Amino acid sequence: MSSFESTWDTGDYRPVKVLMTFLLVIGGFMLGNFPILILYPLDRGKTMTDLVSYFGFTRLFILQMIPFFFGVIGFFLSARFIHKVTLITWFTTRPKIDFNRILFSFVLWSSLIILPTLVDWYISPTRYTWQFEWRSFFTTCLLLGVCLPFQVLFEELLFRGFLFQGLAKRTKSIIFTVVLSGVMFGLMHIGNPEVRAQGYGVLGIYITLGITLSLIAFLDQGIEIPFGFHLANNFVTGILVTSSDQAFQTKALLKTDSLDFTMASFGWLLVSLAIFLLLVSRRFRWKELRVKRNNH
Repeated sequence: MSSFESTWDTGDYRPVKVLMTFLLVIGGFMLGNFPILILYPLDRGKTMTDLVSYFGFTRLFILQMIPFFFGVIGFFLSARFIHKVTLITWFTTRPKIDFNRILFSFVLWSSLIILPTLVDWYISPTRYTWQFEWRSFFTTCLLLGVCLPFQVLFEELLFRGFLFQGLAKRTKSIIFTVVLSGVMFGLMHIGNPEVRAQGYGVLGIYITLGITLSLIAFLDQGIEIPFGFHLANNFVTGILVTSSDQAFQTKALLKTDSLDFTMASFGWLLVSLAIFLLLVSRRFRWKELRVKRNNH
């Protein structure tokens, strides 16, 4: 059985081919940004609040998702016509995608987001405003459910699939690959509104998440679990709590003035990640998987 980190041993991954893929994928992503750039007058302001006021939540969210859809198409075309492989090779070493892994990680990480949020709401009720309105909430759930898989798939294929496998091939170091791909994932969020509002220390959270998901991709030999985790993180936070300094302004159940990223919240993130790693490692028997890989 070929390992996830050695997937580039099969297929055409000459430097010129890899460059072609990056140009196609990033080019597709940039092309997907044209609609919002063309439709939005610069004199209307640059904040997320300005964008929401101009477009409305539904139109803005769809416009924000278009680049990721184009990026996924770029990956599909690259796999088929440039590298002569199937797209699944950048997703998993298993014969087919394990949706049980996706569902389990989605439910588990959703629970680890919802429970502390409810506790915080109970302890500090004045921080939150209840804003449930069933039509808006249903629209939000529908939009996130349809669009977010493309966003998450693009980012996972880029950082935990294609880039991860390429770094492993070139550097021959799993530690370097896990750390660098995770750091690059975190730095991708440097332009997010919450980073501008809270400071660059917020990037530590994204980098921590990125490194953790890259480590999971290596240990589980695929990105099903990172995909489920990432989708849960974006979907549940999108329908649960929103604030004026988030990248995605949603019609969530709760609203707060700002998502305060403190050392306490970072500490709880580390605890939650530890719980998550422990449970998924036992559920999917990573020790047995490691022994099986070593035997091959």
